[in-house]
Amino acid sequence: MPNEIFQSARKSSTIVLLALGASLIAMVPAQPALAQAAAPAAQAPAAPKLDKARIDALLATPDKVVFIDVRRADEISQLGGLPVFLNIQISELDRFLSYIPRDRQIVTVSNHAGRAQKAAGLLAAKGFNVVGAVGVEDYAAEGGFLYGQKIVTPEIAGVVAAGTRVEVVREGFEGTEGPIALADGSILFTENRADRIVQLGLDGSVSTYLEKTGGANALALSAKGELLAVQTAPSGIAVLQPTPKVLASKFDGKPLGRPNDFALARNGNIYFSDPGANPAPGAAAPATPPKTGFYWLDRKGKVHLVADDIRRPNGVALSQDEKTVYVANTQGEYLLAWTVNADGSLTGRRDFAKLAGFKTTPTGPTSGADGIVVDKDGRVFVTSTLGIEVFSPEGQPLGVIKLPKQPQNLAFGGKEHAHLYAVGRGSAYRIATLTKSVDRPGK
Repeated sequence: MPNEIFQSARKSSTIVLLALGASLIAMVPAQPALAQAAAPAAQAPAAPKLDKARIDALLATPDKVVFIDVRRADEISQLGGLPVFLNIQISELDRFLSYIPRDRQIVTVSNHAGRAQKAAGLLAAKGFNVVGAVGVEDYAAEGGFLYGQKIVTPEIAGVVAAGTRVEVVREGFEGTEGPIALADGSILFTENRADRIVQLGLDGSVSTYLEKTGGANALALSAKGELLAVQTAPSGIAVLQPTPKVLASKFDGKPLGRPNDFALARNGNIYFSDPGANPAPGAAAPATPPKTGFYWLDRKGKVHLVADDIRRPNGVALSQDEKTVYVANTQGEYLLAWTVNADGSLTGRRDFAKLAGFKTTPTGPTSGADGIVVDKDGRVFVTSTLGIEVFSPEGQPLGVIKLPKQPQNLAFGGKEHAHLYAVGRGSAYRIATLTKSVDRPGK
C-alpha cells in the first residue's frame, strides 16, 4: 500500500513539473530561429592595404614593426620582397604564433595583398596589433624597392648575353662611389660616408683598403701606379699613395666647390667635375644654383675651366683612344662630349647621347646620370635613373641593364676584367659580360 501511494505521488509530481514547464515556456516571448543557436562572432574589418608612403614609413621604424610574408619561397625569389621577420604560409601561422612579438605592430605581405589580408585577419583575431597588408607587386609599381629578386640582363650584342644574372656582391655600405679595378681584377671603391676605401676580392670578400682618405669620392690609378682621388674634405684632387700630395685645390685663386669625379689620361692630364654642394635628399633646388664647373688639370698643375654652364656635372670618362672626354649631366637629357686636342685642351662640345632615364620630377628635371665607363670597343656605359644605359661609340642606344637599386658609378674588373661592377645606394653588384675594360690603369 505505501508503495502504491509513492508511485502515485511520483506521477502527480511529474505532471505538475511538466505543466509548470509548459507554463514557463508559454510565458517566454517567441524568438527568431537564428537566436536559438549561438550567434557567430563578429568578423573584424579587413586590414587596410597599405600604399608606398605608409610602407616606407613603417620600414623606417624596424624597432616598432615586423613584416610577415605569407608567400611561397619561389614567389619571393622571382618577385623579391621586403625585409621580413617571418616567412610562413597561412596554414602554418597557428604553429608559429609564439614566435611573433606581441609588443610590435604587424604588417602582412603577399603579391597583391589578398593573402596578406587573410593572414592579417587571422592574426588580429588572435589579438595581434595588425596595421595593414602589403602587395609587393603594387609596392614595386609605385616605385618601391624589393629585396632578393632575381634580376637578369636583356641581350645586348657584344655586351651581355640574355638572362645573365645581376649578382649582389654585398649590401649595407655607408655610401658607395668611385670604383676602379686593380691589376688582379679586384675592385676598390670609396665608402664615402665612412671616409674609407674598400676592396672587393674576386671571391666577393670585403676588406678595408685605406682609411682617413680626406673624403675621397672618386679614384684613379696613374701609369706610375699612384692612387689618386677626388677629395671633398677638404676639396681637391690628390695623390693618396704612395706619397700623399695635393695636385689642385683652387681655381682662379678660389677654393673648389665639391669635386665629384675625374678621368686620368695616360699622359697625366686630368679632367674633373665640380657640381658644388649636394642638395639635401628630396629638397627642392635652391633659388640660386651652386656654382658648377668642369675643369682640365694639365700636366704642369694648372687648372683650366672648360665649362661653367652644366647644371650638374657629374661622371667623367675618357674614350678608349683618349681622344674624347665624356661628362654626365645629372640634371640634363644628354651625355656630353668634348674632343681632346694634342695639348690636352678640350674643344668641340656636343650632345653625345640622349639619356632614356631623363624625366621631370617635383624637384626638377633629372636623368640621374652619374658614373661612366668605356669598354675596349669604345662602347659607353652610363648609370642613370633606369640603371645602366649602354651606347655605341657613335652615341646610339644599345640597351639598358636594370639593377635592384639606382646605381651611382661603375667599373670593369673581375677575372680578365670581364665583369661590370656597379655601386650605389650602399650596394655593390657584378655582371658577367661579353666584353672587357680598356687596357689602361684605373678607369
